Order: sequence, then C-alpha cells, then structure tokens
Amino acid sequence: MKVLQSAIRACSGQCSWSIPLLVCLLISLLFSINTAFGLKAADERELWYCPPHLASLKRQIDNQYKNENFDTVVALCTKAIAISPKNSLFYVRRADAYLILGKLELAKADFTAAAKLKPTIGWPLVARGRIYDSQGKDALALADYNRGIALGCLPGYKDQARVLERNGRLEETVVSLTKLMPTIGPLERIPYLFQRANIYEKLGKKDLAKADKKLANDLVDKSGGQNADRYSR
Repeated sequence: MKVLQSAIRACSGQCSWSIPLLVCLLISLLFSINTAFGLKAADERELWYCPPHLASLKRQIDNQYKNENFDTVVALCTKAIAISPKNSLFYVRRADAYLILGKLELAKADFTAAAKLKPTIGWPLVARGRIYDSQGKDALALADYNRGIALGCLPGYKDQARVLERNGRLEETVVSLTKLMPTIGPLERIPYLFQRANIYEKLGKKDLAKADKKLANDLVDKSGGQNADRYSR
C-alpha cells in the first residue's frame, strides 16, 4: 500500500489537508504536488496549469480536499473537465480523490488521460505505474516507470528499483539505485545506500556493500542521530 500513498500525495496539490486514518493505512512515499517527483519547473507549470476562468472552481476543489469531501472533489473535477477537457490538472486531482476512495481503476484511467494530454511529462506515468505496482502487475508498472524516467521523472528510479529487486533482478536494481543517488539529497540517500549494500551482499560484492554501509552510517551520524533508530546498523 506504500505505492498508493505515493500516488495520493503526489496529487494533493499545495494545500494542506489531513487524511482519514483508514486512508493513511492504505497509503509512504511522496510529496506535495509541485515538487514530489522532481519535475522540471516548466513541466510542473504545464501539468498543473489552471485556466483563469477555472480558478474559482479550483479553489472550491482545494477547500473540499481540506474538508476531506472527496466525493465532492470528484464531482467538481468532473465539472471542470467538462468545461476544459484538455486541461491535465483536473484529471490528476480527480485521480487523487479516486485513490483515496479506493477506486483504483478510475484513478488509473485519469492518470492515463493526463499522460495522453501531456505526453512529454513523466509524472502521470509514474503515478499510474504505482497503481499497477500495488496490484502486483509488475510488467506494466515497470513499463510505466521506465517511460516516466525517460521523460525526466527521476524519482521513478525508487519505484523501478523496488520492482526490479522484488523480481530478483539484482544487477539492474543496483543500476537504478546508482542513477537515483545524484538526484536526491544526502540524507535522502540513507535508505537507498543500505538497500544497495544489502543487494551487493547478495551478489557477493562484499567490498562494495561495506563501502555503502559506511557512507550510510556516516550520513546517519552527521544527521545528529535523528535517524539512528530508523535503521538497523
């Protein structure tokens, strides 16, 4: 269910809202709407652009999110789509609400629509991939992650690595994690360094495993110990 959390938070926008406990249990990765996947600024503006004549409707949607009225969010997004069917924003916002309501196929359809409207942006593909991922459809998930990454959605490497490791494709997992490292901050690298170290050990590459563990432990120590109890060292 951690995959679903990523997709839900990705769509949540810049507003701040609480999620019911049940939803929290379904949902661990990602983000605020404009920075979650590390998109380029131009891509963000294009994907999340709201036409001026729909600004009031968007504010209503944001307010309904804050009040956790997700069925109303769906209705308002559907209204916005009827007015402006080529605007990607309302498809991904509606997909977000569908995810929270547990309507995965409808969410998937909206991410597909957004991907078609913005074919040069990788974010909707990675978001859709996470749904496939949560459903155990690894081949479809990997296809979406691969395409999303190719379009610049680099945090998709995290998801790609997870599925590759789950399928025993350890050498490829190492490649994904290695490509991920330069795209995230030092403290963000800690769990992925430990993950890569464990894979190196499975591959019999003891020196590389030791080096990754040292890097990870040094980062944990430099963080002031605030992360120490999160990792088995």
